[in-house]
Amino acid sequence: MNRADDVANLFQRFGASSEGYLEIDDSLDYQETPAARMSPAAPSRLTDQPAPEQSCTAPPAETPDTTSDLLMAPTAKRAAPGALADLLAEAAQARQAEAQARNNEALAQSLLKNQPPRTSARVIAVVSAKGGVGKSTLSAALTSLVRVPGAQTLAIDLDPQNALQHHLNASPDVAGLGVASLNGENWRTLLLTGSCDTQVLPYGTLALGERRSLEHFQENDPHWLVRQIARMQLSVRDVVILDVPCGDLRMLQQALNAASQVLVVLTADAACYATLEQMQDWLEPVLAGPQPPACDYVINRFDASRTFSRDMHDVLARRLGERLVGVIRNDYALAEALAYGHNAVQVPSASPGTQDLRVLSNVLIARLLTQDVEESRLS
Repeated sequence: MNRADDVANLFQRFGASSEGYLEIDDSLDYQETPAARMSPAAPSRLTDQPAPEQSCTAPPAETPDTTSDLLMAPTAKRAAPGALADLLAEAAQARQAEAQARNNEALAQSLLKNQPPRTSARVIAVVSAKGGVGKSTLSAALTSLVRVPGAQTLAIDLDPQNALQHHLNASPDVAGLGVASLNGENWRTLLLTGSCDTQVLPYGTLALGERRSLEHFQENDPHWLVRQIARMQLSVRDVVILDVPCGDLRMLQQALNAASQVLVVLTADAACYATLEQMQDWLEPVLAGPQPPACDYVINRFDASRTFSRDMHDVLARRLGERLVGVIRNDYALAEALAYGHNAVQVPSASPGTQDLRVLSNVLIARLLTQDVEESRLS
């Protein structure tokens, strides 16, 4: 029996025909190109039909260069420049959108409620209708000096200038009330310790979009600040000093709604005198409310060496009467304290300005204690 018979019998054994069988000539030297080895479509020697002759040679010109495509594939998949920055921007937008969604939900819930109860703490809002009157310096001094026995005094910076923490020498290691409000955090957890054992909550830094979100929140909830302070759960004897930015009517309204005491800061000049009518217009709705705050005025940076300043002092004193509760003499030591990084009221040898600040603080402390006695009697 020859080889052909053996092959035929083998095919018949498996129910197949040997007619399509083709003997492979071992003398042929098959040389596969790299493309043929790597291509999944390369013909196999075990197929029923013989491979075309051209498969043993280089591919024709019109055949795509598979090797070139494979070599270029990693380059084509490489991320374009700026892709990571785009992803980070998307992540930041998603985070802000999530915070805004939480704000909107909290806002919707708050609007369903009536006016919230005011905090039991004493809230002193330091305001002005004109910039450059030393409002933040005065706020820092009052935070350091107005102390009720058995209670704490803390300052809240509502001014985007974010300067109050520097007046109190506090380390700026928190994001501030702006970001905390957008994230729904309790302000009390973010208080910083400053000089004279003070505590301060800075405003912080907000991006433009975050600033607009916070403003929108305040526009839709006139008692936003009342709610934030109430969440701090302060005691009835605690004192809160609010440093309110001038020119921001939205924040001013929030502070007036939360305050139990309003302190308007003036300087003895014509510009501040011209703002009195405007300030009184802003105060009138609050003072006519069911729980009006006490409202008083302070002349700051008074220069007694100038005749004009003395005359302006007399004009303001006649107009304000008993509502003028303090006059702080112009004192360069107060202005220089920020540059040297110390609290001016801690200096043992009190300068004229710090002496006046102590007098004003004693007046405010006496009022707070009198309010405690009156409220105890009524209860």
